[in-house]
Amino acid sequence: MGISIAAEKDYYNSIRDLFPKGEYWEKQFSDPQSDINLFCKVKIKEIICLRKRMNDLLAESNNNSAVETISDWERVLIGHMNIQLSLSERREKLKKQKTPLINRLAISEIAKDYGLKFIDIIFPFQPSFFGFSKFGQSVFSCPAFFSVYFIIIDLQDDELKNKAKKRVANFLETYPIEQSYPGYYEGRFFSGIKVFDNFEFAINSRLLSGNIVYFQYKLEE
Repeated sequence: MGISIAAEKDYYNSIRDLFPKGEYWEKQFSDPQSDINLFCKVKIKEIICLRKRMNDLLAESNNNSAVETISDWERVLIGHMNIQLSLSERREKLKKQKTPLINRLAISEIAKDYGLKFIDIIFPFQPSFFGFSKFGQSVFSCPAFFSVYFIIIDLQDDELKNKAKKRVANFLETYPIEQSYPGYYEGRFFSGIKVFDNFEFAINSRLLSGNIVYFQYKLEE
């Protein structure tokens, strides 16, 4: 996949077709040194340069081929830049880092700290990626980038359940919107509702920005 670059003569003909027809213009184009011809030659170079940079942009959208933005990939995915390593080594480290973007064990440990039990992560919508992937089909990387997903939490303590139910009831009274999500679990909420605000903040601080996260609490058996 890539942006094709045509021959210079093809771009020349396309630009020429934009000009008016007539004897005057034919005479201008017949002179290689005329202002019109020189103008077209400059524009051809600009078009080819633009399409080359479009290909560069596609390459930079994948950390397996990124060059100019390799430091940005490292900064986002692993938190530091390995400028002392070769380009191939830096790509290899990024490849190894790419999978555990959503660390289930880390979420489970945070949940325990707040007296909660982590159950699962659900991706209800198939994410669409651009670059070296196909729109709406299989993705080229972990679906942690710019996705919508649910973090499912079980409330085993009655006090916590009552607290959550009260917060949910207050929210639904203020915003009478159906919040249930079809399936075994009930109670789908934006993290902004902050049923357990400190817990949700702790989870969000560990995840990449750009995601929409729903915290879904199991309130009933």
